[in-house]
This record gives sequence, C-alpha cells and structure tokens, in this order.
Amino acid sequence: MAKRNIVTADNFDIIYWDGLGEAMHSYPQMFRVYVTKHVSHFQGTNRQLSRDASQGVENICPCCGRPDESTGHITRCTDDGRTEMFEESVDILADFLSETHMDGRLVDCIVTYLLQRGEQSMSSIVYRMPLFTTVASDIDTLGWDCLLEGRVPLSLIELQTFYLRKHSSYWKIKTWGSHL
Repeated sequence: MAKRNIVTADNFDIIYWDGLGEAMHSYPQMFRVYVTKHVSHFQGTNRQLSRDASQGVENICPCCGRPDESTGHITRCTDDGRTEMFEESVDILADFLSETHMDGRLVDCIVTYLLQRGEQSMSSIVYRMPLFTTVASDIDTLGWDCLLEGRVPLSLIELQTFYLRKHSSYWKIKTWGSHL
C-alpha cells in the first residue's frame, strides 16, 4: 500500500486492521473482490476500462461528463444521483454510530467530514472539542479516502471502546469495528 501512496509506512500502525479484516471475512466472496478492487483503485471505472483500446471506452465520467473517472472521482462526483447515493450511505453510517453509543458530537463531526468529500480537514471540524483532537489528527493524517474505505484510526477505536463501556453496551469493540 505504501508503494501506491495509499498508506505510508509511517501511518500503517495507526490503522485498526483487525476490524477491517473481520469485516472482509464477513462479506460474500464477490463483495470482497469488489472492495479489494475499490481500495486498490482497480475498480471498473472508465479510467481502468479505457486502458484497453478494444473496449472503446473513453475516460470520462458517464454521470457528470468530467474527464478521468477514477475511483476517487466516483466518491466525489457531483452528479445528483451519485451525490444522493453517497449521502444515503453517510446517513446509514450516522444511524449506526448513534445507535451504538458514539458521542453525538463526534457522529456529527464524522458526518460533516464525510459530506465535505475531502475538502475540509477533520481537525477544523472538531476545533474547540479537545476530546476529539487525537482522533481528528489521525483521520487527517490518513486522509478522507482512507476513512471512507474503512481504514479507521486506532484512536477512534480506543475512544469508542470508552463509550461502549460507559453505556454498558452489548457491543464488543471488535464486533463494532467490523461493522463500520
């Protein structure tokens, strides 16, 4: 991953890999293939399809018409349909985070961060909320794409462990982390 500049060697140890592994094992095989292609940026986007001249595909987003339809573009595309689908996904995540006892302020910060689609740092969103500064710093270090793709910082897991215990939740952090 460091070779492709997805995660640097320095940042590798701040990611909660156990949860990502648990989540992947719980998915059907073909969904695991899809996720792997997405996070490695080899998803069937027009960027990838246009590499094969026999396909006759132009590297343009079919939704908004912008050139270079990459994996990153799909999650940031401003097309109304793609935006609506993205916002629905964020709403589902927000519901899960709220239902599993995450601090409501942090839920709001995560939702805001995701909806900004990489245009605003998490640190600027949690400004004046010192409890969340380490989590925000780690999220910013990893980047928006990493969080979106399930590479969650350990500091978030540690903070959520505190909230699960505080609320005497039946959720165990390993299970919680694998549901993100």
